[in-house]
Amino acid sequence: MTEVDWNRDYKYEFICPDCETQGLRLKGKRNNKKRFSCPYCQKTTIESCRINLFDSFSKVNWRRDYRVGDFICPNKDCNSRNVQLAGHKHNKRRFRCEVCGASTLEYCDLTAYSTVSRLSKKQPNVKQFSFDEDQWDLRGINPNYNERESYYCIRFEKVKLNWFRVYAKQYIYHLCKLNTSFSTIDTNISSLRIFSRYLVEKGITSISEIDRSLILDFINWDKTTNDALRIRLCSLRNFFITGTIRGWFEVDQDIIRDDDYPKRKFKAPDPIPDCVREKIEKSLYKLPDPFARMWLISFFTAMRPAELAMLKKDCLIQEGGTWKIIFNRPKNKEEQRKIFITRTIALVVQEQQVYIKELWGDDWDYLFCHYRGLSDEDPTQPNLQPVRRVMLPLPNIFSKAIRCLIKAEDIRDENGKLAKFSYRLVRSTRLTQLYNQGHDITVVQHWAGHKKYSTTARYYTKITPEKFKHEIGHIQQALFNAEGKYVAYDSLPKSFWENRKAHQLHPPKQYENFLAEYNMSNTPIYGYCAQPLDERCDKFRACYTCRCFIAASEKLPQYIELRDKLKKKSSEALKQGQDVLVEQFEVQVMQLDKIIAGLEGRA
Repeated sequence: MTEVDWNRDYKYEFICPDCETQGLRLKGKRNNKKRFSCPYCQKTTIESCRINLFDSFSKVNWRRDYRVGDFICPNKDCNSRNVQLAGHKHNKRRFRCEVCGASTLEYCDLTAYSTVSRLSKKQPNVKQFSFDEDQWDLRGINPNYNERESYYCIRFEKVKLNWFRVYAKQYIYHLCKLNTSFSTIDTNISSLRIFSRYLVEKGITSISEIDRSLILDFINWDKTTNDALRIRLCSLRNFFITGTIRGWFEVDQDIIRDDDYPKRKFKAPDPIPDCVREKIEKSLYKLPDPFARMWLISFFTAMRPAELAMLKKDCLIQEGGTWKIIFNRPKNKEEQRKIFITRTIALVVQEQQVYIKELWGDDWDYLFCHYRGLSDEDPTQPNLQPVRRVMLPLPNIFSKAIRCLIKAEDIRDENGKLAKFSYRLVRSTRLTQLYNQGHDITVVQHWAGHKKYSTTARYYTKITPEKFKHEIGHIQQALFNAEGKYVAYDSLPKSFWENRKAHQLHPPKQYENFLAEYNMSNTPIYGYCAQPLDERCDKFRACYTCRCFIAASEKLPQYIELRDKLKKKSSEALKQGQDVLVEQFEVQVMQLDKIIAGLEGRA
């Protein structure tokens, strides 16, 4: 495939609407429309992005005037390089060999610095870094950017004000040296570009003029969504803090405060419904083996898409009788993560290792690769062709294969609609499953690799109707403490819900008869003990006055009967002058009155 800089190599016979200059250049796409820029006045204009065989807008006959450079005919018996654009099909460009007539489809992403095809086995050549230039190839600064990135170019042309552009370059260079991801750098440069436009509008001429009041005015000026404003404020805050610490400039560290960030609306996780997931798993055998293995490995480990794409071929290790899978988690800035896996998953990894080795031997370091020739209708993917390249984020071949399976098998959700699928749902689905299976949230947090369990609970776990029904049953059983107040079900030991009988305090019948026969002061106990089973009890047989005592609503008749008996015993003990017994009976009667009042008022 040929490398083409569309911004440099191809000019359109189109006149600028402002300065009437002829020869606009393609600047990419926005909202499914091509964007063109004037090389002199920088005016941009938008036009339809559909490329027909004869584009009346650009006055170019693509079949006649433009040949797709070093693109080799897909027919192995032909190998001709006379391949030309032949239209569109399914939102893809269609190329046709002029010698044998063979055709193939390709994606039609047009960017200012990219190849014609993102499936090319070659990456664009690394451009030598120069601080003074306004276009940087980040690989010239830091070669550690992984092969999954589709492009590496950062542009500074639209960062207004030369003095501010210098600071922006220093900050971006600093982020590159810290191995900051390309997406984060792109977000930061976008925030700085928007802020520079605001500085031009306000007539700011130096960094010293930026103060707290200017930031507050910028917040009102930037008419965007709350999420976008949060991102911009975060980028600017880090920019000001970094610049001050490193001595580039001096800005008040309190210039942007926590209260300035707009409130965030947290979205509940949306895992794949169990009915859909189970049907997909039952139909995995219809997919090509590599895609079925992608599902099994990514679902069990709850990997992010980038982690799965960058999973190394030697990721599997065995320690004694256990298996572990090792992979990098760049989002958490961790070197490596280890997760215990079952023998079944270990076997799946081994099968994929054999598959990759048969394809390319030791020339490929990753467990998975990219593919082309995917079908939208046939899940067996008869025209599948492996490409020695890391799986790209877009187009995501994993999502496309699963969606094809859903469509072919007519897999529907609980509402009867054709199920939707995104590769991002696999992670939250797995973590939700672990949580609903009864695992503690801290265990799920460790599995996800989150620093805070609140992140796991907020974004990645969702209680299912079945678990809610199970838990609400605990609440509706009306448990009360010795003060007659409700007991929160989640405050009780886990063993209480797993085996309630182990906490039961109700004495055997023969023990009650024994106490009655000898008229002993020990009182039968009806209820449960909320103390953990492995802890020593210091209030044996004084349960009604213990903070760990739990009363049950179904025991209300026994509590009333016991209270009346204790009142009679108290009267008899008083007549006989047994003051110690009287005090013991009255304390228990008082506690039982509280419990009975609570049960009668709330039962």
